[in-house]
Amino acid sequence: MIIATSVVFAFLVLIGQLWYLQVLEGGRFLDASDKNRIRTRPIAAPRGILFDRHGMPLVDNRPAFTLSLIPRELPRDDESRDAVLGRVASLLHIPYQDLTDAVARVPSDSLLPVRVRRGLTLAEVAKVEEWKLELPGVITEVEPQRVYPTSRFAAHLLGYVREANDEQLKQGRYRRGEMVGQSGLERLLDEYLRGQDGGERIEVDAMGRPVRRVQATEPHAGAQVITTVDRGIQEAAERAMEGLAGAVVVMDPRNGDVLAMVSTPAFEIDRFTGTIDRDAWLRVVQDPNFPLLNRTIQTQYAPGSVFKIIVAAAGLQEGSLTPLDRTYCNGEFHLGTATFKDWKEGGHGTVDLHHAIAQSCNVFFYEAGLKIGGGAIVKYANAFGFGQPTAIDLPGEKSGLLPRPQVARVRQGRTTAYPPGETVNMSIGQGTVLVTPMQVARFMAAVANGGVLWRPRLVQRVERPDRVVWSDQGQVAGHAELSPVVWAFLRQSLWAVVNDNGTGAAARIPGLDIAGKTGTAQMIAKSKAEKGQDHAWFAAFAPAKAPEVVVVVLVERGGKGGQVAAPIAKKILNAIFFEKIAAVEIAG
Repeated sequence: MIIATSVVFAFLVLIGQLWYLQVLEGGRFLDASDKNRIRTRPIAAPRGILFDRHGMPLVDNRPAFTLSLIPRELPRDDESRDAVLGRVASLLHIPYQDLTDAVARVPSDSLLPVRVRRGLTLAEVAKVEEWKLELPGVITEVEPQRVYPTSRFAAHLLGYVREANDEQLKQGRYRRGEMVGQSGLERLLDEYLRGQDGGERIEVDAMGRPVRRVQATEPHAGAQVITTVDRGIQEAAERAMEGLAGAVVVMDPRNGDVLAMVSTPAFEIDRFTGTIDRDAWLRVVQDPNFPLLNRTIQTQYAPGSVFKIIVAAAGLQEGSLTPLDRTYCNGEFHLGTATFKDWKEGGHGTVDLHHAIAQSCNVFFYEAGLKIGGGAIVKYANAFGFGQPTAIDLPGEKSGLLPRPQVARVRQGRTTAYPPGETVNMSIGQGTVLVTPMQVARFMAAVANGGVLWRPRLVQRVERPDRVVWSDQGQVAGHAELSPVVWAFLRQSLWAVVNDNGTGAAARIPGLDIAGKTGTAQMIAKSKAEKGQDHAWFAAFAPAKAPEVVVVVLVERGGKGGQVAAPIAKKILNAIFFEKIAAVEIAG
């Protein structure tokens, strides 16, 4: 009886334990078993492609190898784990601290891969595979990676992608290791470009080697983006600005489409997409040429003589000036005890408004500015979009600056007015007048099209295989109202700048009528070496009678606009109208 009771009791205990393990804790142990046997691996979705207006890719994807660590499969004891990480650091020349920091950021029992380095070479992958059995928890994966026509191609326009940073992870929209747009169009359109990641469940053996794929979910690529950019024009503008600091904007005056946007010097996009160490990052950030700065919208410059178009428009429309007004220019203008110089030593002699614009006579515009008044000049500058952002779809745009009236005392009390000295400076685009190259492009487009201020457009549409998910038809941001005779006079004068012994003769192209305006903006020298290094401007549109493009060139500390910026614009216009120019030459 004692033996029978003991056996029955033992069986009851055994049955109870089995019931506990299989019923009460069965689910937990099944999950634990699957975690040891099944590896879940995310499959990154290829980012959407950015195309130019003709369907040429501006950025693409290619397969690339990525080194990842799986925390749960790394050795549990510190000594063995450190040995594995040390071996990886030695094989691939990765700082050991980078590996330990990557593992420390996630829970130790996580089965999700932690990306350590992207863009491995085949030789580096071979090293990892060769030591596979001694590197538990270390894997190489194939992921899509951005590839660009050149390392600096359209860097500020396209932007770059990197792993989501800590700030972005806090938003809850991204998972660790996910590639996210950080600047430019990559950032603006990230929600469309990212796509939807897939995944797979893989059965592995005791050594962590794949046995079979249990389940797979295919990734869905991001949407395609059709931009307004013309890749050929973008490349031509970048070649023309090579080795210089400055900006180029090419715009279609008929709809505000940005055909090219160049800021130089540019940064290497692929360096930012991959792993960049602290020293390399500091070199870029501390570079005195500021390669991260988008000069087309984030830097403000004095417009120089380009602003004279505003002064002429204000004077003609308000009746303060007439085309027959003449001034004798001897190279100097006196206002009280102050002397204002002309850019040409000895002056231009007697000039009317037409020749004052063509030859960029400062003395004429000093006198004209005082006749018109600072208030009227600022009024028309506002009407042409200066002193306010263009609302382009890129972050960090500056609004420019226009002078404000100052309080002046009169017999009856106080009033606001623009001091004569400030008005004189403003009349040639100096003093407290600041603009961005994008603002100048929109202004020149308004002159070309008869006063319509378009919001600069970068993206035409975003589309998936089955539908268009977003589109932009273009938007009119305002109008500059001038009489038809004033528009005609301005266009004829700007044509003379290039074609009738004007300051923009270096931009002249046989077979193509170009209208434009040069500008030389004086700079405050911070050192003796910088003295006399003025900013060079040239803003033009072509063909003059039926404008199709506006080209704005700015060269920082380049010198005179007619000598430096105009030839650059000529190269760009040659590339744009190559076929038309060639046809005229053949016919001739």
